[in-house]
Amino acid sequence: MCERNRGRYAVVWSIQLLLLALFCLPFAACGFPNRQPRRAETELSPGGPQPNRPFRQVSLTAIRVELPEIADAVYVNDDELCMTCHQVYSETFSQNVHRGIHTEGQSCEACHGPASQHVITRGQEPGMLWNFKRMAPAQAAEICLKCHEDNACAPGASWRTSVHAHAGLACTACHTGHYNVPPGTRATTEPGEEVRDGRGAPFSLASYQEPLPIGTLREMSNNMGAVAPDVCFRCHGDLQASAMVAGPHQICGPSGFNCSTCHDPHGKILDYSRQELCMQCHQQGSPTMAWHSSTHSLMGVACTDCHNPHPSSAVQQFPGNTGVSLLHTNVARPVRRAMAVQEPEACYKCHPKIYALNALPSHHPVKEGKMVCSDCHDPHGQRDGNLNAESLNLTCYKCHADKQGPFAYEHPPVTENCNICHEPHGTVANNLLKQPATFLCLRCHTGHREGQHNGNPSNRMNPDVVPQVRPGFYTDCTQCHSQIHGSDLPSPHFPTMFR
Repeated sequence: MCERNRGRYAVVWSIQLLLLALFCLPFAACGFPNRQPRRAETELSPGGPQPNRPFRQVSLTAIRVELPEIADAVYVNDDELCMTCHQVYSETFSQNVHRGIHTEGQSCEACHGPASQHVITRGQEPGMLWNFKRMAPAQAAEICLKCHEDNACAPGASWRTSVHAHAGLACTACHTGHYNVPPGTRATTEPGEEVRDGRGAPFSLASYQEPLPIGTLREMSNNMGAVAPDVCFRCHGDLQASAMVAGPHQICGPSGFNCSTCHDPHGKILDYSRQELCMQCHQQGSPTMAWHSSTHSLMGVACTDCHNPHPSSAVQQFPGNTGVSLLHTNVARPVRRAMAVQEPEACYKCHPKIYALNALPSHHPVKEGKMVCSDCHDPHGQRDGNLNAESLNLTCYKCHADKQGPFAYEHPPVTENCNICHEPHGTVANNLLKQPATFLCLRCHTGHREGQHNGNPSNRMNPDVVPQVRPGFYTDCTQCHSQIHGSDLPSPHFPTMFR
């Protein structure tokens, strides 16, 4: 019987030890090799405006594909034969900007491939011709690039590495291959013959010995139907508000902004549109007239790093629940005008330390929405700290005028620099003080250890000698010295006590 009990106890102890090991396993995880190492830095440099998220142009690989092969197909080189079934397309093409691409009698087959099998089957069998609607987008674009990639300066030269190409778009997603130019455009012209465009304006061709200049024809072709911003809104409908909200940067507004002002649809964002384009209008009399010598500019910050060309115009919603909208009238809507700055979020991208300070218990009401960074700072300025005023004190006095004085009895640190005692972006201590009031005062004052009474040295108020006064002295100096920023009334014994 005893042996049986011993066996039971051994089993119970084994189970308990196993449970204890499983319980202690998480505490031993600190030695696991996959655990994130602790930060080794002892100091984190606050730094200046360092754009930790600078603009980087998207770098994508070039897309290259092979065109489909049509078995046993050869070129017919007979556009008249195409007109038998496709008369409308042929007539349109005769006025098209592409009408001069034919080689040795072929123009339809330059884009649609060898058509012999298509003619033999009378179009009854699919796949006997390059059909842009049925081809993969990359293959359809490859046909266009046969001509539009020859010139490295041509817009299509950057298509292979563009965002649109990698998004699965073909050239025909925006351009209409058989786009018909406005009425009045002639397929051929004779010297001295007058031709009118779609607006009725005459063209004088006396100086030309060739058909209508390709540049003029290209202008009248409206980019083969790819007219911004309407064609852009097919996919970017969420940005249509940019054309609906009035402002100097409004799409199709008074300044003539369009999608192609900043974007190259065949490539990427136009680099000069991030700053140089802005400087063309924002010059004399503008807050940015000294931008090139400002702190932000010298640190490599561009206009669009802070100014959002496409700000969100949606109503704010509950976090995590996109289906419920806030309709209360006291909820501030985001700024909807183009090139708006969303403060303070735009500033926090480069100033994470200030973001942390603003989250401390004592802070200016920035996250409450009552202040923004530009109330104190000029982002286009050149002053120390990009302040709006000539000094830190004058900036503070805009809201705290009661601390400016002049006072009969001034506190020297107050008149010198508010930052001696206060950290304006946030602190743990009350009233934005860098330390609790008592410790802050003891940085400069002895704390009644060397006192006088009636002009004679006295220890009657020395907390090191009289223990009874310690609780009152080391609680908060401002309990007695309430007018710490300055006073016009003298104290009973010393006028500099600021009571």
